[in-house]
Amino acid sequence: MKANNEQQQHPLSTGRAVNISRNGNHQYWIGDGPRMSSVTAMLRHIEGDTFGIGLNWGLKIARENNGDLNAPRQATKASIEIGNQLHEAIDEFITHGTVREEDPVFLAWYHAVGTQNFIASERFLYHPEMAYGGTCDAISMNEHGAISIADWKTISPDHLQKYGTALKINKDSAQLAAYAYALRAMDSIWAPTEGYITYVARDGSDAIQVQVDLERGMSLFKASHALYLLTKNGT
Repeated sequence: MKANNEQQQHPLSTGRAVNISRNGNHQYWIGDGPRMSSVTAMLRHIEGDTFGIGLNWGLKIARENNGDLNAPRQATKASIEIGNQLHEAIDEFITHGTVREEDPVFLAWYHAVGTQNFIASERFLYHPEMAYGGTCDAISMNEHGAISIADWKTISPDHLQKYGTALKINKDSAQLAAYAYALRAMDSIWAPTEGYITYVARDGSDAIQVQVDLERGMSLFKASHALYLLTKNGT
């Protein structure tokens, strides 16, 4: 099991705070309590990027690299790295106001949503009853004091152009809704009433922000959560 344990204080509406821990396997726990699986682990049953689409993409990448069957794996690693770099750049922007003008992927995101009033970034959370944990990308507040939860995903420019948000919206909205409902259940100081996902092309050519139906997303998550528990427990 990977180490890299981290701990973060999360402020509650009571004025107190809860210490949430996370390890390198993205398990979460409170104090000496049991490890809770992550939201993303529980959502493997909801895949928008289906086998057929993934296979076609892999064959395309291999063809573009003279038949190199290892090319799709390398492309996946590169995509993960781009996503990680974007999250780091956005966290730096929200925390310190730094704008990476040399980074086209960050700038695509920035021009789409950078003017929002972000009040928190990369926050650990958990649901005390449903026993799952996660890390939300950001939380914002509008001029009326309403709280929103936000998430960002990097996506292939071809997929963004061909499918828009339809390819991944079910899984991603379930993820965001699970975060929003966990914040409410744990009595966080932040109680989101709205949720937004920003899809950013990995080449920085475009970015699309969509509002999520949190109620529908939570229905999807609850179904996947139940299936996850059934398969994990073997009953």
